[in-house]
Amino acid sequence: MALARKAPSLLALNPDIAVVQECSNKSVDVLCNQGFSGLWFGGNPNKGVGVFCNKKLTLRVEHALFGKWVIPLRVHGRVDFDLLAIWACPVGTKRADNYIGEVHRCIMEHGHWFGGSPAVVAGDFNSNSIWDQSRPGKNHTEVVRLFASYGLISAYHTHCGEKQGAETRPTYYFYRHPDKPFHIDHVFVPKAWRLRSVEVGSFQKWGHLSDHVPLVVDVVINGTR
Repeated sequence: MALARKAPSLLALNPDIAVVQECSNKSVDVLCNQGFSGLWFGGNPNKGVGVFCNKKLTLRVEHALFGKWVIPLRVHGRVDFDLLAIWACPVGTKRADNYIGEVHRCIMEHGHWFGGSPAVVAGDFNSNSIWDQSRPGKNHTEVVRLFASYGLISAYHTHCGEKQGAETRPTYYFYRHPDKPFHIDHVFVPKAWRLRSVEVGSFQKWGHLSDHVPLVVDVVINGTR
C-alpha cells in the first residue's frame, strides 16, 4: 500500500516488469507519471495487484482471471511471453482451498495456458514447502511440481542452489519482525532461459517500507536481456 511513497525505491531497481501486491488502483497513475504503463486488479480499490512495465514492453489482458488473484497476461516486446501474476489470498472457508490451494486449482484447470508461448509466474504465493503437511495434495511442493511439468523452474532456488523450504534469504517478515522471516514470494521462469542474477532485498533496506522485500530476477532470453 502507499505505493506513491515507495515508488522511488521501486524505480531504483530499474525493473522491466514489476508485480506489486497490496497496492491501490491509483498506483497505476503514480507509475505512469514515471514512464511506466500498468494494469491493476482487485476487489478493494485500496488493495489489489498492480503489474507494471517500462516503455520497452506492453501488457495485455487476453484471458479472464483464473482466480483470486491469479492473473494471466500477455507481454509484448523484443521477446513475447505469457505472465501469470500471483497474489495468493483466502477464497473460502476450507483451509485447503485458500492461498496456495487456489493457485493449485487455477493451474489444474488452466494447464492449457502453459502449452503455448514461454511463461513466467511471479508474485506473492503466501506459501512455502515448510507448510506442506497441513495442506495435503494442494500444497506448495505440488504447485512447484506442476510448474516443472510445464518446463518452469524457480529462479531463486535454481540460481542460489537451495532447496524448497531451506531458503537462506527471506522475502517476508511477519509483522515486520526481523526474527520472523519466511520465503513466500516466488518467480518461475522457463528452464531454457538463462538466469543472469537473482537478488533478494534486505530487511535493513526495505523493512521501513513493507513487510515484504523485493525478489529481483534478471534473465537472458536468446541473447536478449
